[in-house]
Amino acid sequence: MDRTTNECDLKTALTAFETSLSTPIVSGELASWVGEVAKAWKTASATIHDCMTVVHPRQYEEMAEEDLELLPQIERLKAEDEAIERERERIGNMVERDAQHVPKLEPDEAKAQKHVQNLIDEGLAFVMRARKQEVALDTWLVEAFNRDRGTAD
Repeated sequence: MDRTTNECDLKTALTAFETSLSTPIVSGELASWVGEVAKAWKTASATIHDCMTVVHPRQYEEMAEEDLELLPQIERLKAEDEAIERERERIGNMVERDAQHVPKLEPDEAKAQKHVQNLIDEGLAFVMRARKQEVALDTWLVEAFNRDRGTAD
């Protein structure tokens, strides 16, 4: 299983996106800031999509094969993957919209402040949600293989 490689890629991509969102916007550099956010998002979005649609389903199969009692938990994890995918698409639309429109407002950056702050807030919340899902999945995956199923006397 290539879990380690994908996990590192996801952590790296999420950190890069988070950093781009958290970077202060220097006066006159709004277009550059939005460009960096869009670039980081492109990588993060592709990596997240791969994890949710390729890596996680394989892990769910492994978990189910190892411990059928975890099926309800697997279903909850799958539902969260689906919700994250929907959120990923929504955040992508926000990034795309802001990348197109916010730089046009640069001479009067105050007009863009509401849109930029919304993108920062929603983007950071999304990063936290994706990280939380990875921690939950890792926890249940380990549980599937190391679970104490009682004594076999």
